[in-house]
Amino acid sequence: MCGCKRIQILCASALFVLLSSEATAEMQLSGFGTLGAAISDQDFNYQRYLNDSGTFNRDSILGLQLEMPMAANWNLTLQAKGAPSTHDDNAWEPTLSWAFISWRPSNDWLLRAGKLRLPLLLYSANSDVSVTFDFAHLPLEMYSLMPSADVKGLSIAKTWSDNAGREWTLEGYIGTAHNDWRYFLRETILPDSPTGTLYIGADMRMIGLTAMLHTDENIWRLGLHRAEVESDYGSMPSDAPFVSILPGIGYFKTIEAMPGPPIPTVDHLAIDVLTLGAEIALPNDFRLIGEYGRRRINNAIMGPDTSAGYLAVLKQIGRWTPYVYWAGIRSAQRALGFSTAINQNRVPDFMPNAALINATQRMEADLQGAYDQYSVAIGTSYRLSPNSKLKAEWQHTRTGSTASFIDWPFDEEGSGRQLNVFSLSYSVVF
Repeated sequence: MCGCKRIQILCASALFVLLSSEATAEMQLSGFGTLGAAISDQDFNYQRYLNDSGTFNRDSILGLQLEMPMAANWNLTLQAKGAPSTHDDNAWEPTLSWAFISWRPSNDWLLRAGKLRLPLLLYSANSDVSVTFDFAHLPLEMYSLMPSADVKGLSIAKTWSDNAGREWTLEGYIGTAHNDWRYFLRETILPDSPTGTLYIGADMRMIGLTAMLHTDENIWRLGLHRAEVESDYGSMPSDAPFVSILPGIGYFKTIEAMPGPPIPTVDHLAIDVLTLGAEIALPNDFRLIGEYGRRRINNAIMGPDTSAGYLAVLKQIGRWTPYVYWAGIRSAQRALGFSTAINQNRVPDFMPNAALINATQRMEADLQGAYDQYSVAIGTSYRLSPNSKLKAEWQHTRTGSTASFIDWPFDEEGSGRQLNVFSLSYSVVF
């Protein structure tokens, strides 16, 4: 049964329950929203929308959530939101981000089935509800680790607690997801794909296990995840053989029609993800928050084979919570070196088909999706009320040999940039 059909069944169940006066009396409807403006000091696009003209698209969102009891210990949750499209840079679209049935047979067991938030990082479950955290924008380097935020499947969680106030939670899940991976091409030889933004659909099968320890003031989190990813384009190259033309001159074969040995391919990408996270209370109302993730591609050389993390220090001063953090993401050395070598490879203009060959090298470098960037941010949140916050942030980002969050100008080689981003937002729950 397809995911859309499952969601239709859940919506029909919601309508049936809504007609029950008893359930209607107990249902809870809530909402959340953020109006966020951001601007950078560069004329190229960063994070899809950011440039020196400014944008409301990066941080703005509006959502509604409905919680309805269905029977003893059964509950239905629906969450819809309006936000920038995940497959079109110029559109907003409504989505049903959550649609699941939960069953709690006892206080320490929870089973859920449907469309769920992927339990990946400390703020994964509430990443759309900006009031619940103090960062103006969750560190992109870390929170881009998994391309899909949600999964259609099954989740089972078990909780233990003791008299000392410690609570352990073990959660496992299995499911599928579809997402559109975004690339920015400086050159292309694809007949149906002009230069600029390209979206490639991907279907994912995922399974994972997370463990969390929660005390009165601290949170510790560990996660192990496995994903198998299939592209809408079919099999994917796992490497690009180098074809020598003359001594010291050649090209990486990225198109099967080019002369040279066959391009090795895989039917799917096998990806393992390890995540570690902690939120620790320090003396004098300081907090330390840090997360680390290792995303390893086991059967291909690709840029998304990365390590990422951030470390933040926050201080509560009345209604203010200023903070500073460092964040970074870098492709594995083999993947980063491979992407850089393709990007820098050129054949001389006097060679036959030199322009076409060089275009394939730049295109393949952009399709590698490699990362090499670091950011420092200083910001603050101000709690207007228990349900609303104002936030402001300055972020400075430096890139190394490449950075796939940047839409590089068409005539650039894609390396060694730095930029500043200023953001201001108002968030509310109701």
